[in-house]
This record gives sequence, C-alpha cells and structure tokens, in this order.
Amino acid sequence: MRFKIILLLASPILMRAPDKQLFIIERTTNGNVVHYDAHLDGSGHLDPREPVIVYWTMGSANGKRQALNFLERTRAYGIHLRTKSPSHYVLTVVSQKRVEIEVYEEDGQVRAETTIDGHRAYLQKIFANIDSSFLLPKVNYVELFGTDVMSGINCSQKILPD
Repeated sequence: MRFKIILLLASPILMRAPDKQLFIIERTTNGNVVHYDAHLDGSGHLDPREPVIVYWTMGSANGKRQALNFLERTRAYGIHLRTKSPSHYVLTVVSQKRVEIEVYEEDGQVRAETTIDGHRAYLQKIFANIDSSFLLPKVNYVELFGTDVMSGINCSQKILPD
C-alpha cells in the first residue's frame, strides 16, 4: 500500500508546474479575454509536446475558463508554433500572421518577445478594436502593449488591417 501511494505522489500529472501567463488578447466586444500561457512540464520548463496553451476567461461568467471553439482556433485566436530550439519557439496568432512572437526560457522565466514600434519588447497584451455591428465582425485595429527589453519602458504600437 505504501508503495502505491508513493507512486501516485510521484505522478507527472501531480508534479506538473503551474502554467505561466505569456500575454492576453482583450477586445472591445465584451469582457472575455483570450489567454496565452506557457505550458510547463514537471521540471518547470516549456513542455515540448504543447509549449503554449490558449483559452478564454469569460468575464460574464465570473472568469470561468473555456476552450476556444473550432472557428476561434482556426480563424482568430489559435496559434501556429515553430520550434527554433528545444526551449525556444516562434508563435503567430492565426489572425495576426505579421506579428511573430518568440517564446523562450531565460533566467528561470518564460518570455513572449516581439517587435513593438521598432523595438524588441516583452509582449503583455494585444487589444483588438472590433466593430461587431454587422453580421461579420470587422477589426478596426489591433494594438500591442509591452515592455522594452533594453530600457524597461512601456511601449505600444497600433496596427491597422491590410
């Protein structure tokens, strides 16, 4: 009996490190937020099987966590990942292919780094200004918010649609 309890306590599921937020997407349409989190393995490193997880927190439902649906994953908020090295990935959000985000480990932290207004920055938030008065929502602009890697100063950039 004692042996079984020890095995259960050593289970990788129980030992997995908590996920760490990389950045979020907020929108004008409602209080729901899309989260992009670093998915960590039992040793606290990016899990190579699924290094980034994406999900909603529903503002109207007291922050309840919910998976993206098929259309959201394939047309709006899903991601494409490319491996640069074992703990370094290049991420693009499917609706923002021009913005490449590097996800990597550095000094015990997981970072999401991109270019904001010509400077390398740690990405914190993307804000999407959306007009949903028609059948199909129209994105007026997106704005990137982060912290300059070199100076530590907050920075932002507005991107207009093509």
